[in-house]
Amino acid sequence: MLGIDLENVSRFAGWTDKEFARVFSKAEIEYANKFKNKLSHFCGFYCVKEALVKALDNKKLKFNQIEVLHSGSGKPYLNLNEYLINILKEQNLTSAEISISHSKDSATAIVIVN
Repeated sequence: MLGIDLENVSRFAGWTDKEFARVFSKAEIEYANKFKNKLSHFCGFYCVKEALVKALDNKKLKFNQIEVLHSGSGKPYLNLNEYLINILKEQNLTSAEISISHSKDSATAIVIVN
C-alpha cells in the first residue's frame, strides 16, 4: 500500500508550541529544532503522517503517536512503537518504509506499507 503527500512549509509558520506538541512527538520536535530551517523538517514529518493516513486509508490516526526517527546515517524511518504496530496489525501489515524530501518552501513524503 502506498501513500504520498506534499505540503507548503508556510503552513507551519506561526504555530505555537502547543500546536506542535499536538501533532509531533517530543523526539521530532527536538530533532527539528536543531536546524535553522526547522519548519521544513516539521513539514516533512507532517507529510509522512499524511502519507501514512493515505496508505492505510485511516483518517483516525493519532499524529503525535506516529514518530519519524533517523538512523545514524540520517535516513528517516517510522518508529515501530506499540501504537503503530497495532495499527499495522489491524490490516495484517508488518512494515513501513518512508522517504522524505524538503526544500525551503515545500516538503513531500512517500510511505509504503507491507
